[in-house]
Amino acid sequence: MSIGLNANNDGTGSVQIGGSDAIKIDANLICTGEFTSNIQPITASVATNALTITLNPTSLDFRSATLGSGTVNTRQITTARSLVISSGSTLGTVSGQQSRIIVLAIDNAGTIELAAVNISGGNQLDETNLISTTAEGGAGAADSANVIYSTTARTSVPYRVVGFIQSTQATAGTWATAPSTIQGMGGQALADMGSLGYGQTWQSVTRTSATTYYNTTGKPIILFVLFTTGNGGTGTVSVNGVSLGTIVGYTAGSAQSCCVVVPPSASYVVTDSGAPTTHTATELR
Repeated sequence: MSIGLNANNDGTGSVQIGGSDAIKIDANLICTGEFTSNIQPITASVATNALTITLNPTSLDFRSATLGSGTVNTRQITTARSLVISSGSTLGTVSGQQSRIIVLAIDNAGTIELAAVNISGGNQLDETNLISTTAEGGAGAADSANVIYSTTARTSVPYRVVGFIQSTQATAGTWATAPSTIQGMGGQALADMGSLGYGQTWQSVTRTSATTYYNTTGKPIILFVLFTTGNGGTGTVSVNGVSLGTIVGYTAGSAQSCCVVVPPSASYVVTDSGAPTTHTATELR
């Protein structure tokens, strides 16, 4: 590393640390130069019905590939890294429903690559574990919400969450509409992505029996349903096709309630065998 003193004709000067991409401190103690942003620089675009995700030059710290080691590996990413989600690959998204795709940087023995996964898949993404990925394939067959896809399959690699992409596609797998949100990870974005109750309020909503709804908020929500009428009816709440609460044999004039957590992008259904066919539910969303 070189340190230089630059003198100007007007009597001022500056200290320069490094070469052409140096950090410079002028006479007024103003520091300029190249620094790693706290928010990771990602971009995403659609073309020919495919989605291209890019991580631009940055610096990232990764945990060791050995879980029993606390070693930190700092990787300088000097050129952009991209991942193409091919036309036809849905990543488990649903037509006409907002989805959130998590963008991951993976450390393949010092080479940084990109991966992506649907947040609704329920994967552990707290950066304390290692992940394995499946090759996207390039042929429109990357269709599972709980599978992490990368250009080349990798096994047990460290990773960093570098951002997310939010979009609604008329036909799942036909990436024709530009993302509505592109968010690099940093600042409060991590809390926004996963915290129950963060920026949420209780809201009254109408839910029709046997109709599928989706949690498009990008965060977990709480659904509270009160079954109030019926004659020996059965009320059920299911999430992603799994029955989580069943009220059996409630009678006219009685009230029974059911409360469940709905993960991001998950589907949920309120079913009532009696009357009414619509319910006023309450959601923390």
